[in-house]
Amino acid sequence: MAFIDYGYYVGKYVGMPVPADNFACYAERACDIIDGITSGRASKSAEKDGKNSTAAKKAACAQTEFLYSLGGSEYLGKTGKDVSREEIGNAAVSYRRDGGITYLGVPVSGLALMYLSEAGMILGGI
Repeated sequence: MAFIDYGYYVGKYVGMPVPADNFACYAERACDIIDGITSGRASKSAEKDGKNSTAAKKAACAQTEFLYSLGGSEYLGKTGKDVSREEIGNAAVSYRRDGGITYLGVPVSGLALMYLSEAGMILGGI
């Protein structure tokens, strides 16, 4: 269950890119990812007040924006090494995403990891 809501996202985090009508879906997936990275510590911390609560919520907001920027849940499960090529006549363009941070194959926001790391909520390496 998501431990952030749209009110927190726009009011406290001051996020902008995720529209209100899409927010719940992205936030739910983002909170699942953040909770997975922290072995459940993020959702427990989010219920309380304090530094870790703020870090967990900010990480979830950053991950929500990151998922939205990638194109949503259909992107989940990709490794970050996808290549696409477009050709029109003699012109061709290739796009490659390399080196992104992943957790069990799921792309993770570097900003989200920063928030979690500063709060000491990441025990293992990602």
